[in-house]
Amino acid sequence: MLVFSKVFVGNLHVVKRPFLVTISCWFLVIGSLSALVSSYLGRNDPAMLAGMGHSVIPAEVQYAILMFSMGINLVAAVAMLQRQRGARTAYLVWGGIDIAFCLATLPLKMDVLPGALMFAVICAFLYSPKSNAWFSPRKAANDACMTPA
Repeated sequence: MLVFSKVFVGNLHVVKRPFLVTISCWFLVIGSLSALVSSYLGRNDPAMLAGMGHSVIPAEVQYAILMFSMGINLVAAVAMLQRQRGARTAYLVWGGIDIAFCLATLPLKMDVLPGALMFAVICAFLYSPKSNAWFSPRKAANDACMTPA
């Protein structure tokens, strides 16, 4: 059950999601959806194809990687909103792989910097102490047990 600002732990206790987790996840959802739509609509744009022509990877493969990457980000963000702890790890691992792949294949390495900085900021939010406590199942169980009957 997707709830926008609260997660229900059993029927006993309501645990509020940290604000930075909510902002980060919705940023990822909206950004992933907009990237999927814009890449689909601009797949035959001559300017985009010319820019993609500078890479060693063909444009069709670049589009497939983009779609796959944005799909992983979208699924991970929705799962994080539902308090799935493994989604943070999936986002972190795939983001690291994606940045390394971009650094290895793009001719202009500075083009990777904005995305890498945004990735670092989002990871800092997702792994802050409040976020760690919220994603921890032991913390949620302790909160639920402490609720009066």
